[in-house]
Amino acid sequence: MEPAETPRETDFSIDIRNVRLSRGGRTILDNVTWRLTAGAGGAIVGPNGSGKSTLMRILAGYIWPTAGTVRVLGRKLGEFPVSALRRELAIVEALALYPMDDRITAREAVCTGYFGALTLAYDQPTAVQWQRCDQLLEQFHIVSLRDQPFMTLSTGERMRCLLARALVHRPKLLLLDEPTNGLDLPTRESLLALLAAIKSQRNPPTIIMVSHFLEEILPDTAGALLLNAAGETVACGPAEQVFTSSLLSAAFDWPITVRRQAGRFFAHGTAHGWPEDQSRI
Repeated sequence: MEPAETPRETDFSIDIRNVRLSRGGRTILDNVTWRLTAGAGGAIVGPNGSGKSTLMRILAGYIWPTAGTVRVLGRKLGEFPVSALRRELAIVEALALYPMDDRITAREAVCTGYFGALTLAYDQPTAVQWQRCDQLLEQFHIVSLRDQPFMTLSTGERMRCLLARALVHRPKLLLLDEPTNGLDLPTRESLLALLAAIKSQRNPPTIIMVSHFLEEILPDTAGALLLNAAGETVACGPAEQVFTSSLLSAAFDWPITVRRQAGRFFAHGTAHGWPEDQSRI
């Protein structure tokens, strides 16, 4: 039997080793290690305060860890220009503020993704760039809103616009931080279906999603990282091995039952976890 080949750095979209982040005397992430194979979808799950969003911002090069090493798309942060790396990735944060120019339209907001800006006041998009924007507006079913001011869009419409903005320059890595936050059930499912369709296209980006809820994880997600409230790794590896009842219960410190249906995971708290006086409400 031939010996297995040693994995190369380029075999992984992300490679996090012993990452720790401390701020103001508080440890937010503690000794986190996770590898995600290039081309595989990933998910980061954990309770509030577990450092999920912080880890995503580390991957995007916006925050530097206190200790450990981070490789993104085969490049070690600190040894490669972050500006060059950001041309190959995109991050969308549902809870972040996107203070677009008040006069900017949905179509123009999508086009700002080419320039990493929140206005087109200083840039002149080409005809090819406008065409790409129109294709994405059509793909995300918001072409009818192309001339509507971005600031007047609904939460769901704005998220579709931001996703189109993130994809406009065809990134290799797409980081999504709670992209369905604040969406009703039909809007959430519609958005997840669009993301699943993007993953099925030719040469799609690697998508890593942060969520509190397993049902929001895309069906063919291969790798998962599960954190607890202390920012520690509870488990990492194949999603079906990480998203189990026992591991989710340990991460959230709450009795949780996990089931899988049609490739998607679903979780709920068991009945005996409710306060005894809940029935009086």
